[in-house]
Amino acid sequence: MSRVSASQKPLYAVVTGDVVGSSRLTASPRRRLLAALRSSGGKLKKHFKDDLIGEVALFRGDSWQFVLSRPAAGVRAALFYRATLRAEMPLRSIDSRMAIGVGEISLLPKGTIAAGDGAAFRLSGEALDAMPRTTRIRFRGPVLGQGLSDSIDVFLQLIDALACRWTGRQALAVSGALLGWTQERIARAWFREKVTQQAVAQHLDRAGWGAIQVALEHIESSLI
Repeated sequence: MSRVSASQKPLYAVVTGDVVGSSRLTASPRRRLLAALRSSGGKLKKHFKDDLIGEVALFRGDSWQFVLSRPAAGVRAALFYRATLRAEMPLRSIDSRMAIGVGEISLLPKGTIAAGDGAAFRLSGEALDAMPRTTRIRFRGPVLGQGLSDSIDVFLQLIDALACRWTGRQALAVSGALLGWTQERIARAWFREKVTQQAVAQHLDRAGWGAIQVALEHIESSLI
């Protein structure tokens, strides 16, 4: 267990989420959901290993949380986790709510991320608890300046309007695009059957990836 020095005051991103619609699942789909949550966590660790602190924490059967040492990676990592989960659980009724909190961390227990404390944890948890029924993603980072925090939150709500409509295959394509992969690489690595680059392009177009990419790059440049 380690405490962060007050004199250093580094900023972190804490992403807290839960699964919408999980209470309606029977035993077999619920086991599949748990496997999907773990699989998505493994992929997040693999591809965001330079920023992810520890493991993705799973609790209450359908809730999860992870911490990133670089706030600029928070939105992309959150969208990646959501996209991979949607791809693993292609039921249209299953989606994730998530809240990103950016701020300081005062306590970060090793191996028990969910027991951490500090502004980033509180902002993330409070934003998730206060999230309206029709919203799936929110952002809170007043330490960045309230104007910037509010602007990022608005951008994310626009991204969310597109993400809510993703099919499993569109989410699969987006998860690769979030890593900066070419459409050819996405086709080779992410689809269980053989698909063409043109098919991947169609999935990305229908997922609204062009608009999402522009908004995401703007958010990240604002956070650096």
